[in-house]
Amino acid sequence: MIDEWSLDTHGDPLGKVHNFIKQIWLGYSLDGMLITTNGGNEAHATPHYVTDVTSIDNINPFKPLMEINAARLIPELLENNPDARIGALLRPCEMRALTEMTKHASFKMDHLLTISVDCLGTLPADEYQWRLERVEKNLPADEISSTDTFDELAHEAIKFARQGGIIPYRYRSACQVCTSPAAKQADINIHILGLPVRQQMLVSVGDPKVAETIHLEKLTDGKADKALIIQHERILSKMCERHQRTMDRVNEGLGSLLPVDVDAVIRQLESCGDCQNCMDVCPICSVDRPDRSADGHYDRSGVMRWLVSCAGCGMCEQSCPNHLPISAIFAHIRQQLAQQWEYVPGRSINDPLPVI
Repeated sequence: MIDEWSLDTHGDPLGKVHNFIKQIWLGYSLDGMLITTNGGNEAHATPHYVTDVTSIDNINPFKPLMEINAARLIPELLENNPDARIGALLRPCEMRALTEMTKHASFKMDHLLTISVDCLGTLPADEYQWRLERVEKNLPADEISSTDTFDELAHEAIKFARQGGIIPYRYRSACQVCTSPAAKQADINIHILGLPVRQQMLVSVGDPKVAETIHLEKLTDGKADKALIIQHERILSKMCERHQRTMDRVNEGLGSLLPVDVDAVIRQLESCGDCQNCMDVCPICSVDRPDRSADGHYDRSGVMRWLVSCAGCGMCEQSCPNHLPISAIFAHIRQQLAQQWEYVPGRSINDPLPVI
């Protein structure tokens, strides 16, 4: 059983996360960390490898924007820094992708420490930009230059963490149908869903050795209250049910547009001609890209390996020039494969990849 610990935020959840991650960095003697910087007053969320612990002050894991799945950067980062102790701050879908990538490419993560935070959902970049401009428009002129409007959007997001988020219909399609928004598989998981984040958050660590190394007992405020754990699990369950209902509605709306099987997905991919944008941004394809023959046909087993490991991050749909509902298509096929192979992508690094 994994113990859960409490983090008292004293009205400043972001400041608490900054301090907590800094203490982890120092306690684990990290040489650097892969983080996504906040981008200031712009609709940008770019992963960077940093070697200065004070760079943690430039992150905000509550920012409702995701442009790149940071997991796809990790294999090269580990290869270029073979002896370094590296940390990575990842969203749950990025952590799922990393778990699957290791099965496709068999790279070592012995010196990698992963940290994940519950995800409240992310907005499309244009929606994020529009909302950001609205916030700025409503600010007094003398405050615009000194106020980071990005923090206003992040604040709005975490304000409703106790209810499981807000405006889900505006989120990216992948976030609307995500049934795994909680941080689970990282070495260190920070929970905010269902919790009064201005008072408390929860932390779970799966490996006792990690907890001992970072002196978790000293970094937290004691074992978590059982009522908070139950509240977190209850809201998480409600979110997953809501997202599943959304997926069912989307599938019903798409009707005959949904592929009936993997072969239909392959035909769709082949009809896209030379465009492979979805594969260019996919973390799974970054380590195991489906082969395509000279006549334009894809290797079926390669496509199946890709789809069965889909982490549901939605980067593929975000990059599609034809605006195809790829998130819904892949989620639909992923559920079929999950039932067929009894395999859940990203659930555990110890679950062997199905032999396809």
